[in-house]
Order: sequence, then C-alpha cells, then structure tokens
Amino acid sequence: MASAQEQIKELKALLEAHGIVAPGQRKLEKRADFMAFGSDEHRRFLGLVIVDETDDPTGYTVYKSQESGITYRLEDEIGVVSLYPAMDPDKAAVIVLRQKINELEGGPPPVPDNAPSLWQPVDQYTVPVQV
Repeated sequence: MASAQEQIKELKALLEAHGIVAPGQRKLEKRADFMAFGSDEHRRFLGLVIVDETDDPTGYTVYKSQESGITYRLEDEIGVVSLYPAMDPDKAAVIVLRQKINELEGGPPPVPDNAPSLWQPVDQYTVPVQV
C-alpha cells in the first residue's frame, strides 16, 4: 500500500492533469492577449514603423523621439486623414504620430492611490463557494 505522501502526490498530479491547481500554484505563461508596454508588439499594434538609415522616408511624415532618439513614421497615414477630415493632413499625421510615440515610450500608466486591489481569479474547484 502506498504511503500517504505518495497518495497525495498522485492526487495532486491527477488534479493538475485536469487543470485544477491550488491558489497561488498557477504557472505563469505567455498569454496571447498581452503585450508589454514599449515592446515591439506594442509598437506594431500602434502602427508605428521605425525609420532607419536604409529607409527612404520621402512622402511620409516622420518624427524623431526626443526621449529615445528613434525616428518613427506611421504605417497608415490615410487612416489619420479619415479621423481628422477637417484638419490639414500633415498636421493631423504629426499629432497622431506624436501621440502614439508618447504612448509607446511613456511606460505603463500610473495606478491611482485610491485604486482597488487587483482582482485575482479563483478556480471554482479550489475554493468552496460561500453563500
């Protein structure tokens, strides 16, 4: 007969095989719906293209970031014109380009002092529901 410790190990392995784990024992994994602030994924999501020495920016509105020194352009300037139809297209492109660069390089937004604590999901199988 197996010892109590061996039985507990087997039971834990069986539960984990079915996706049931104790709170705090979840393994962190790369989520498909998350992108870090300032990452290349975030830059592409914002529609920013890095302009380097080999690129010819002729015909594009470019802006050099004062914070990082990187020169960017918009992937789609026509979309900006549709957002601001009454504005000069060049001015609109510069405004949107600066906004997107500031979002990319600004880091995560600060958490207000009066913000509630972060919600932690709990499996319905690991904690009994209290009524």
